[in-house]
Amino acid sequence: MSLPSARRPVGTGAAPVGDGGLRPPRALVVAGPRVVLALAALVLGAALLLDPPGLWWPTWFVLLTGVSIVLGEVVQGLLVSRHSAPISTAAAVALAMTPAVTTGSEYASASRVIALLGLAFLASQVIAWLVGRPTALGPVAARFLGAATTAVACRGITTEGRGSLLQWAWGGDLSSPAAATLLLLCALLGWLVERSAQVLVQVGARRVGAPGAQRALLLDSVTSGAVAASGPLIAVSYPVLGLLALPLYVLPVTLVLLSQRRYLAVQRAQGEALVVLSRIPAIAAGGRPGHSKRVADLSVEVGRRLGLPEGRLHSVERAALLHDIGQVGLEVPLEHGMTIDASPQSLETVIESSRRIARAALDTPGLEEVLAAVHEPYRHQLEMGRDLPVEARIIKVVNAYDDLTEGSHGQRVVDLALERLHLGLGYEYDPEVVRVLDEVVTHG
Repeated sequence: MSLPSARRPVGTGAAPVGDGGLRPPRALVVAGPRVVLALAALVLGAALLLDPPGLWWPTWFVLLTGVSIVLGEVVQGLLVSRHSAPISTAAAVALAMTPAVTTGSEYASASRVIALLGLAFLASQVIAWLVGRPTALGPVAARFLGAATTAVACRGITTEGRGSLLQWAWGGDLSSPAAATLLLLCALLGWLVERSAQVLVQVGARRVGAPGAQRALLLDSVTSGAVAASGPLIAVSYPVLGLLALPLYVLPVTLVLLSQRRYLAVQRAQGEALVVLSRIPAIAAGGRPGHSKRVADLSVEVGRRLGLPEGRLHSVERAALLHDIGQVGLEVPLEHGMTIDASPQSLETVIESSRRIARAALDTPGLEEVLAAVHEPYRHQLEMGRDLPVEARIIKVVNAYDDLTEGSHGQRVVDLALERLHLGLGYEYDPEVVRVLDEVVTHG
């Protein structure tokens, strides 16, 4: 039997949990993307003023890299995500490091290269808009700032009598390993700027704290970092290979990118399948709509507060979505699908059904053990020495809380639910998990 549902907010500072986890300061959310766009516009404007277009003509290599930047930004299949475009990144870094970018100038200035980069990135967004593709000004501005930083590091910092770093590298003053190392450091500097700007953009999109967002950000960062490192290779190969330098290195990147997109598509399909499976108890076993999703969201937040790494949070989310799947094995459905007051015999049936379903239908190592342990009381760990997974202990507490509140955030409902959980501390529920849940639902 559920507790009454009052619909008053939980305290003064509480907010419903599960809609995003970490909440950056509002000022940063508003200002972050604007700062990135404004800085990109300022850098491009300064470059165009210092070296106005129309006074020079780009080489064929520059035109090829410009086309690569546009294609890398416009063609969806060449993007890992809106925040990672490997082909355009590789082309932009190569352009920043290649000595001759315009006819009649052996070492073009940083402002000229930045102007070329900015025009290429702008052209990509105009073309995307014309063909009906979604534009991504914030992420594109971040990539432009990263490439511009690399250009300044290579070309804009000069020493008396020796010129810029690019002149050191190409003039024979440095050994090949030393020149390659310095160019790689310049690419790394640009990558750090680009990643920092991308974080500001994602903060503005309120994605940084969402479940799985850190994992996606790490994947984007690793991808863009590996690709940025190919820029020096393209630049070093250009004098020998000419126009072939760019496709020679970009083609393997493209193949890896397509493989990565295939992997991500499989991951998304698996996630969608889990969501569909999580709805089966509500349809076939008399469960409540939205229960599994609420338990998953709140479990992830509790796990985050407990300091679980991103991989374990992903495991928590998957297991929480499917924690009630075993109810399809019951001959007589539980009242409203609630397991908090279910009989030991019913719970045994639910556990065994969960095992069979996880073993037969889901290729997710460890999920079977977590689902089986969700309905075990915490005292089994203390009295029998059972090693109950932390994912199961979290889901058990959160599931009981949602059974008692049915998703309500009313003050009286929450207080009564927490009181019921505290009565089972150390016997039915992990005290540390209950403490963190209390903190989350009370203070937000």
